[in-house]
Amino acid sequence: MSRRLSPKTSFLSGLILVLMLALTLVNNTNPIGFSKNALFRVKTPEIILEAPGRLAWAGEDTYYNYSKGNLKKIQQSGRAIWNDTPEGQLLWMGPEGVIISQGNTICMLDGNGELNFEKADFFEKPRILCVQKQYLLLTGRNQGYEFAVLLNESGDVVWQLPFKGSLISGSVHSKGIYTALNLVDEKVVSRMVVVGSTGEILWNETPSTLVYQVKVVDEGIGAIVSDRAFLMDYKGRLLWEYPFEGHVIRGDIGDDGFITVVVTEKIGQLSQYPRPKVIMLSSHGNLVCSYSLDNLPNLVNKSKDFIYIVDDYGVMVLSQEGLLVSSIKLKGIKELVPAESNHIIALQEDKSSLLGDPGGRY
Repeated sequence: MSRRLSPKTSFLSGLILVLMLALTLVNNTNPIGFSKNALFRVKTPEIILEAPGRLAWAGEDTYYNYSKGNLKKIQQSGRAIWNDTPEGQLLWMGPEGVIISQGNTICMLDGNGELNFEKADFFEKPRILCVQKQYLLLTGRNQGYEFAVLLNESGDVVWQLPFKGSLISGSVHSKGIYTALNLVDEKVVSRMVVVGSTGEILWNETPSTLVYQVKVVDEGIGAIVSDRAFLMDYKGRLLWEYPFEGHVIRGDIGDDGFITVVVTEKIGQLSQYPRPKVIMLSSHGNLVCSYSLDNLPNLVNKSKDFIYIVDDYGVMVLSQEGLLVSSIKLKGIKELVPAESNHIIALQEDKSSLLGDPGGRY
């Protein structure tokens, strides 16, 4: 006769197994394939709203939809709240409003579609680098210079600075007291510039390699360059640095300072082709985990509690602790835009889809 385990023994055995699995997944820094994660689930996306053109979150359960020159604000059900056909080029839309350029004039519409401000005789070829609550960081060209311009919510100029070269990206503190700029100067050298609240340059760093991204976070200025990630304080002092074995090809810095990068590395001396590997770092520069990827990612996005890795076949969703949560089968994604309650907007070739919480567990 076989001996049966007591319910208490069976429970303890199962609990130990689950704990061992969780510890292995969270603490394992050796690259493993996505398919080896027992918590990994493939799911069909829950499409809450689909619209032609471009969608953007407008706050609460409302969204902007821009398609073929037509701009409207809609509810999550798809019902239009207002509809307009503004002249000019759409630069940006989000909870703060809609920004449009008409030649060298830019204007901002509020959530009701009314004009918030208009600035004539602005710079040529304006671009939005960052919108952070009541601050707008823009760039435009004039007489051979590229200008970085910080505006407040009323459209008043807080400061503007000329640079030789091209401004790639930028980030603004929520109170406007610090701004980080990523630029390539006239000598094709990457530079990181940090600007104070009145336009004074606090420090100007020239890393030895290409700057991928800079971001203002609570602790200072986070940065991803081609061979490492690091954090510097607002005075330019290095707080921590994490080197990579391989070159960064994708990456993103979250608002909380959490950094995710994808690097290419060779697996063994006989390998001819580099393999992509995702590396996740905490805001203090500690390694959370790393995974090998089967496919080359097109996008990496850190939003709230999740990391989204987009390839040609869909989206891999990871928790901030390094657990693989799900895989969304949706091809042709060009961009991901965060919305409320961990919802995301997937921008495709000619349409946009609002997806339900992709990190939701079954």
